[in-house]
Amino acid sequence: MQSRVVVSTAAAAVALALAGHAGAQSNVAVYGIIDSGVEAINHSASIAGSKANLTRLSSGNLSGSRLGLRGTEGLGGGLKTVFALESGIGVDTGAALQGGRLFGRQAYVGLQGGWGALTLGRQNSLMLDWMSKYNTMDNATWSSKVHDAAFSDRIDNAVKYSGKFDAVDLSVYYSTGYDSSKGGELAGHSKAGRQLGAGLQYHGAAWRAALVYDRKHGQTAALENNTDEHLTFGARYKVGAAEVLGGYLRRKQENVGVGAASVRTDLGWIGLAYQVSAPLQLSASLYRTDVKHSDKGPLSVITMVKYSLSKRTDLYLINSYASNRGGSNLGVNGFGVDIAAGQNQFGTMAGLRHSF
Repeated sequence: MQSRVVVSTAAAAVALALAGHAGAQSNVAVYGIIDSGVEAINHSASIAGSKANLTRLSSGNLSGSRLGLRGTEGLGGGLKTVFALESGIGVDTGAALQGGRLFGRQAYVGLQGGWGALTLGRQNSLMLDWMSKYNTMDNATWSSKVHDAAFSDRIDNAVKYSGKFDAVDLSVYYSTGYDSSKGGELAGHSKAGRQLGAGLQYHGAAWRAALVYDRKHGQTAALENNTDEHLTFGARYKVGAAEVLGGYLRRKQENVGVGAASVRTDLGWIGLAYQVSAPLQLSASLYRTDVKHSDKGPLSVITMVKYSLSKRTDLYLINSYASNRGGSNLGVNGFGVDIAAGQNQFGTMAGLRHSF
């Protein structure tokens, strides 16, 4: 868990006083992660049969580099205001990520009480908040999101409810336009750019599990009847210093009237993480995508060695191998990324992560 430095400022106190809330309890946490390393992959050119290698500095390998502000204000009676503003940063170039957005990772405000939390703005989907935690690599660059980018989804224009009921978490969300850069929120088109999702998650002493449903509609008037549905289950079980993690994702892309066939895929994964000692952790995972009604069945194997120099600083070495068949084009960085169809690919990255 990333550490937080809680600061109270005179400016915040003055703002609260002017707003007539001088007696309220308010705090702001400033936090961030800086993660960078060197990545090397083979068969990296898009030319079929190429054996070209690629070596480059990379950012956000184990955790996306970021700078954020998170805060609360007590309103009395157990009710409080919550907010978050979080920017994604490319450490290799200093550029803003998520399409150049100032607060591309998160930007929301809401109310929280004993009944749960209701938040408005750009927010994480449950695929990112919950399901990415059910593989050994979490939301690392090389993880389950290589097989399906939905594991890293963030949603514009979202209304989200989250509640905790003993050992069960419940969350639902709805977006009127999940990617403002590509469309949605069109007058007279109630489906264009819409996204909805719901999930349940159970926390036990030794194990936890989650089930999430998510559906997107096409983002333009012509494509609003197209849908992309995910139904995902994940579980993890801890025994001593070892933990087994796995899951299954059923995806259906329904294309209507655009000359493209509908697509059905299944993704399954299994992994093991082992805490060798307080600073040293080893992990390995296998992921396989099955494209229905085709010979395509790409798989990848990802291993990691992580050594913690302190509570805030980690060294890591990650290796990934992507195997393709039936003309599939999975690379270590995703489908169609620095890879020609039918080729296999190996990649390795070593880096340093610091959180504050």
